[in-house]
Amino acid sequence: MIAIRDTEISHSNPYSTFERWTTIQKGFAEYGDLVKIVVIPDIDEVCYGRDVGYAIRKIDLDKGTESISGTKTREENPPFYPIYWLTGQSGSGKTTLAEELHKEIGAVILDGDEMRKSISLGMGFSKEDRDEHNLRVARLAKVFSKRSSVIVSVIAPFEETRKKIDDLIKPVWIYVKRKYKISKDKPYEPPKNPDLIVNSDIQTTQEQVRKVLAFIKKP
Repeated sequence: MIAIRDTEISHSNPYSTFERWTTIQKGFAEYGDLVKIVVIPDIDEVCYGRDVGYAIRKIDLDKGTESISGTKTREENPPFYPIYWLTGQSGSGKTTLAEELHKEIGAVILDGDEMRKSISLGMGFSKEDRDEHNLRVARLAKVFSKRSSVIVSVIAPFEETRKKIDDLIKPVWIYVKRKYKISKDKPYEPPKNPDLIVNSDIQTTQEQVRKVLAFIKKP
């Protein structure tokens, strides 16, 4: 496992978290699923020892710092750049649409299949695993949204999970609709109130791109 600190860009650290993540991913591509890359919050130091176990060192903080609430800080500082989440059944055209939108707006793409090879390596397709997979992608999207717009191409099949994602990152939900039979193996609960709907049964990919761009650019 390789952990990447989510650090601010500076003179001594000129590369963004996303640039480091993609570079490491390419460098270890030959190892496939053996290497897992995760993004962790910025830290100042790690303490470790030769023996099994760990130690916690307490540091003194002033009253102002001590009373800071992480939850309140996250609520008051939402992602700076927008996150567009393409939801829809498998095979509806989410990945194709994401790639075409990337050409137009240059956003970071987080694809569900690719994420399962990295941050969700080894996870299955139970409701619990799908839920955790979606939330991991949402957390990663939040990290990348500090530097760029993000396009997430992940099914997110359950309404309950999408509500959790809303609480975490409040993405723009784009429902990529297509008529497929819903089965136990491939469950999907269509979103009730998505921000935008595109229909792969009646629209070409380019028509969908134009519709999304018009939606994004409207005042």
